[in-house]
Amino acid sequence: MVPNPGMPTDRPVTGIALCVFGLFLFSLQDVIIKSFSDTYSVLQIVFTRGVVAMVPILIAVVVTSGWRGVLACKPRLLLLKGFLGFVSYLLYYLAIAALPWVEVVTIVFSAPIFVTVLSAILLKEPVGVRRWSAVLVGFLAIVIVVGPSGDFGHLATLLALLAAFTYACSILITRIIGPNDPPWTITLYSMLAFLIGSTIASALVFAFGGLFITENPSLQFLLRPWVVPGFVDCLLMLFLGVNAAVGFYCLVKAYWISPASVVAPFEYTYIIWAVLFGYLIWSEIPRATSVVGVALLIACSIYIFRRELQLRRARIDEGMRQPAVVGAVASMGLSVPNVAPQKV
Repeated sequence: MVPNPGMPTDRPVTGIALCVFGLFLFSLQDVIIKSFSDTYSVLQIVFTRGVVAMVPILIAVVVTSGWRGVLACKPRLLLLKGFLGFVSYLLYYLAIAALPWVEVVTIVFSAPIFVTVLSAILLKEPVGVRRWSAVLVGFLAIVIVVGPSGDFGHLATLLALLAAFTYACSILITRIIGPNDPPWTITLYSMLAFLIGSTIASALVFAFGGLFITENPSLQFLLRPWVVPGFVDCLLMLFLGVNAAVGFYCLVKAYWISPASVVAPFEYTYIIWAVLFGYLIWSEIPRATSVVGVALLIACSIYIFRRELQLRRARIDEGMRQPAVVGAVASMGLSVPNVAPQKV
């Protein structure tokens, strides 16, 4: 998210707290989904979560903005962003079914690296030597995490990389959309896209899934038939819906009330939860290479973000020195793109 002139952007502590809390909620969600990966279909989980989440989200939209809050300024782009988010998280969930959680998280958190590359290629944004160097170091970090053997042929590794790529695409869409809608409206369209995406994917799996027989845990998580959950699992799926609604809102609200430059670095606290829960629940101990890769990737991503922020401010300052655009810049305010991955 990028704050606009009408947004209160002077509440950084609240924004940071919302970001950290939202990521903690999503870490709880991912613990449950990973534990379900050998029993249920990922599409059943995502669809059920979406149906449950839509209820509190719709209530919140109507209470805060009235029924007009259902209408977004750019609904098609918001749905496209949400659909890319759905694809990204579907791939992410499939990856964590087969690989240690912290390794998947680290690979997916390479999204800012992909954002820089895609911005240069698709948006024709100038990228200097320093940021290209950070990109190369970031990809080196991914290689370190994957391991000295360079196991990029592992399906789960490829799924995690594709998850990072599709999430980077959704971030580019966020830049185009701009901050025109309130947080609950954005959350509504994100969840609607997840619902539509999971419905279409479920129909395709129902029609053609029987043609595939596989022992791969990621593909089994995708192709497994839907089953009626037990009482406890049903409660957990209901919890996933409420948790998703609150988590989505926390992250959107964090960037709505605080500058992205303040909030974005705290998104990496999610890696802490992944390491902690991975160890406590599945006895996953990060390898030394994973720790080195995580450190490199975080450093590169934050550097790219800070460098882009500096360049954007420099361009705005240069524009303010041009008399013809002083009024236009003043009406725009400072706008900073978010290039760190969000759990939306």
